[in-house]
Amino acid sequence: MNNNLKYISHYNYIDTHTHLHDTAFDSDRDMVVTSMQEQDIAAITIGTDLVESKKARDIANKYENIYFTIGVHPCDDTHAVFDERDFVELVTDPKCVAVGECGLDYYWLAKNLKDGNIENIEDEKGRQKNLFRQQIEFAVRHNKPLMLHGRPSPKSDENSNGMDAYIDMITILREVKERYAEEDANMVRGNVHFFVGDRTIAQEFLDLGFDFSLGGVLTLTNEYDDVVKFLPIGSVHAETDSPYVSPRVDGKKVSQRNSSEYVPIIVKKIAELKDVELETFRKQLLKNVRKLYFVE
Repeated sequence: MNNNLKYISHYNYIDTHTHLHDTAFDSDRDMVVTSMQEQDIAAITIGTDLVESKKARDIANKYENIYFTIGVHPCDDTHAVFDERDFVELVTDPKCVAVGECGLDYYWLAKNLKDGNIENIEDEKGRQKNLFRQQIEFAVRHNKPLMLHGRPSPKSDENSNGMDAYIDMITILREVKERYAEEDANMVRGNVHFFVGDRTIAQEFLDLGFDFSLGGVLTLTNEYDDVVKFLPIGSVHAETDSPYVSPRVDGKKVSQRNSSEYVPIIVKKIAELKDVELETFRKQLLKNVRKLYFVE
């Protein structure tokens, strides 16, 4: 049995994607975690580069109800590389539950080109794809799920369906998964964080065996209601992506700075969209988290 299971068995909620180690929490992190503990909320804080992954590790090892991931974000640093030697010690930590957030982000390509952060869009796409492939392979070797970050570029003639980054991610994942098919296709698995794709893209990820985490944006717009209703209840997770995307209640932000304290609001919203009784759905989410991140 995964020893982490004994630590998560009594929680009511698990925020599957937060940035608790962010500087936004430096002044009151202990208070936030205490509030979470009072509500029986656990969380997974997300690494986005080597420095942030180490911070995430340190936070997770300070608080019983916090876990962490390690990885390199596709475009936070347009010169970022992934050297697995830097991450081996981190990935073997008992509280490390996934690799990422990693993936492809095409949303900022044009701005980064204009600002001089990149010299060529196709070269930057190639860098991101290579970075993504390296982390997929690393996750497979260490039997960890992936925490995926995907953000398509704005709709255009070249990206008419608004799904380009997702399409390229699916292509790469399918290629790697097929290579491991004879050993164990489940070696390539994970969660698509902050999913904003359509039903077609959702089905592609489902066919690959991936889950989806949904956040506070569902309280801001009805744009994603249809795909939320489409997703199987056993493939869904709740996230805050805090300190970003604070949810709204009755049209008002619950806070200027989001935190895992508000994940029950998101769980309630998803349950309403899926027309599932709240307590039933809450328990299902815990099962989903255990299945993906805390394999027995």
